[in-house]
Amino acid sequence: MALKNAFDLPNLDNLLKHHGIDSEKVVIVSIIGKSSLNTSGLKIKSIGRLFPLNERPNKTCIKGSYDEKHQIVYLHLFSLLDADVLVESMGGFDDDNEVPEDFDFLSMYDEIKDTFSRHLLFLFYVSHIIILSHPGSTFDTSYIQYFKALDLLSKKLFDKICNSLKSLDKLNSDWVANGRPCTPRMLFYFERSNTKNKNLIKKLEHNMEDKIYHILKKTRIITTTGCSLFAIPLNDEFVYVDESAPKDELTEAVRGLLQDCQPGVSTQVQAPFSTEPSSEKDFVKFLLVHVQQAKNKGFNDTASSSRHQHAPAHFELPILGHWIAASQCLYSLIIEEETPITSLHTDTRFSEQRCLKVLPLAVAKYQEGLPPHYAKAEHEARLAVALNLFRTQARGPKYAQYELQLEVECQAHWENGRQQCEAASMTGNPCKLPKHAPDQEHISGIIYKSACDCGRKIGNRDDPYTVMQANYQFYQQMATKECHCSKLERIEFPIFEPSIEEFKAATIQETEEAISVLTDKSAQLSLEVDKGLVRQPSTTEYLPGMLTLNSPPGLLPVFPSWSLTCLGASSIYSHNLGLSDSYHPGFLSSTNYLLPWDVAVGSKSQKAWPAIGKYTNRGRRGRSTSTSLPQTVKVFIGVEYECSSGHRFMLSAPDRMLKAAPGSIVKETGHKIAESDVPLYFLCTCRPGKMAQLMRLHVVTPKASVYCTLNPKVQPGAGAPIFISTSDGPIKLTQSSYWVMRLPFAYVADKEHFKQNLTGKLLQGTFGVVEAE
Repeated sequence: MALKNAFDLPNLDNLLKHHGIDSEKVVIVSIIGKSSLNTSGLKIKSIGRLFPLNERPNKTCIKGSYDEKHQIVYLHLFSLLDADVLVESMGGFDDDNEVPEDFDFLSMYDEIKDTFSRHLLFLFYVSHIIILSHPGSTFDTSYIQYFKALDLLSKKLFDKICNSLKSLDKLNSDWVANGRPCTPRMLFYFERSNTKNKNLIKKLEHNMEDKIYHILKKTRIITTTGCSLFAIPLNDEFVYVDESAPKDELTEAVRGLLQDCQPGVSTQVQAPFSTEPSSEKDFVKFLLVHVQQAKNKGFNDTASSSRHQHAPAHFELPILGHWIAASQCLYSLIIEEETPITSLHTDTRFSEQRCLKVLPLAVAKYQEGLPPHYAKAEHEARLAVALNLFRTQARGPKYAQYELQLEVECQAHWENGRQQCEAASMTGNPCKLPKHAPDQEHISGIIYKSACDCGRKIGNRDDPYTVMQANYQFYQQMATKECHCSKLERIEFPIFEPSIEEFKAATIQETEEAISVLTDKSAQLSLEVDKGLVRQPSTTEYLPGMLTLNSPPGLLPVFPSWSLTCLGASSIYSHNLGLSDSYHPGFLSSTNYLLPWDVAVGSKSQKAWPAIGKYTNRGRRGRSTSTSLPQTVKVFIGVEYECSSGHRFMLSAPDRMLKAAPGSIVKETGHKIAESDVPLYFLCTCRPGKMAQLMRLHVVTPKASVYCTLNPKVQPGAGAPIFISTSDGPIKLTQSSYWVMRLPFAYVADKEHFKQNLTGKLLQGTFGVVEAE
């Protein structure tokens, strides 16, 4: 047969050029089914040569060929159910190309079944004979699902099909009314058998016919009415089992060469090259019996054998031109329609039903025992529990879709007025209130215990959210309402005092840049003028945050973060008794003592005495040339730590908590504390891992004519700026007094908050003693 009669649907240009297009009546034979590997998707080898293939198809398509001699149009369905077509289609998923992450085989298989079914339904509407080919010798019952789905789809599209055919004026009215030229006859072709015995094969064919008829009848695929999807002949054979199994050409060639090389073996010549007749069993002959019956009297396979006879079903041999027009019309209606056939999506429908059943359970699990509002961490923890429940019970290709829906629903439930504010406090605790505007007050719900400025009263304090709440407001309330230590003698620290109603925070970066561009000429200005400019405080701009060594000159904070209070005369402290619990509550046992610090002062006396180890010109050790002796004074100092539970204690050394035996005098001295860096945070013994913060410096000054000084410099972390209480240098304390300096609760410089860090420290040089002038 010439290649000019081959075509690919829906392109029928080759047939339109045929000279008998308006006169020849044709029989339409369609081949469907599955094929094994290495067959290029061709089925029924005796007919497959009618479909020339330049290359293997890689998608579902229908190729055709017109047999002019017998006036038969052959249609061959290639689909992804053919092994070679599937391999060709999946050629992109080789070793060089990774499979996409969102690749879902079951969803792709649903698309394959949809496409295959639509092509199948098209063939049922344009064919007289349909051959179902299968590579084995057993009936594939998976086709039952296809047939049932197509039966439903056919009824759904029936009116559209009839209306579309009605628009073609060429067609017979009966054809238009039935939607097709006839109810197609189904034949079954099996490519291989387990035996070559002809009698056994014939018996197998009869048994297969009985079983197929019984299955199709029980599943109501075939009925006695003309509305069945297809029919099978009542009195003719419709099952054909091929005697010769398909052979691998390369294997057979090698086997033949091996046989030819053996001595005494002659080459056998087989048909069609031999003069001997070929086998009597031939599928083409089997097929032509049905084709001839179609040409002579048509099919009436839906006739009932019962007493109730139905009218003969419509059968028509269409003119080639009419069939071409009808085929092109139905192709666009049936195949190009992309509505999914849900009845075929068994796995997908099961997955969807399962997910829909589990989804409400997972959402209910998420909402179980929910508070009115909750934090993101609580949301994520509950979502993880809900997802775990969903994961254990949901299955199939719809899992990812409904898992995302679960996340979206839980997220929406949380965001629907149930979000917690979660703004972090100065200590890192989230706000417990519902989400609100940033300018509204935050509350974490956590209560700390802290002592007042002087340390004589302990009160409850809310978790602070601003540096003013942390370092000023709480202590002001305690000083005025609880302890009344505001009435005690104090040394006030300089703060910003505005001269106008509109004032603002200074921009530190710009100020520092302005300072850094000073030239050498500006350095030559008068020292008095420079000092006057530096010390002149700004009355229009204040320092954001707290005072540090890097703070621009002239800028002051709006409130003091430090306090320095005099508790009274030095006699109120007894070194034998330590700090009494009634006046200084909260101290851990045996830690409420100050450390004695003996300091030698007197600069004149020191100059009169030579350095240790030096000798006079006479070779003798030096002797004082002055009558005055060095003055040694005793100062009591202490570094007090306080944890969030209100527990307080002193250190005896930078790495050791003070522990004094009851009723005895503290043996440790304050030299290590005075001459070393002291940690800003130290472990409290009240609970494992509980940190206490350095909060107070205690100084009991002597009666001697000396001044004790305090010059604290705190570095809250490695690389952090150094915080100071004042830029005026060391603070002189009055003689014979008990002074307590309260340190900041939080350290903030230019809106940067330095959180708890174990590298934080109080730098050495805090305590000092100078001789009174």
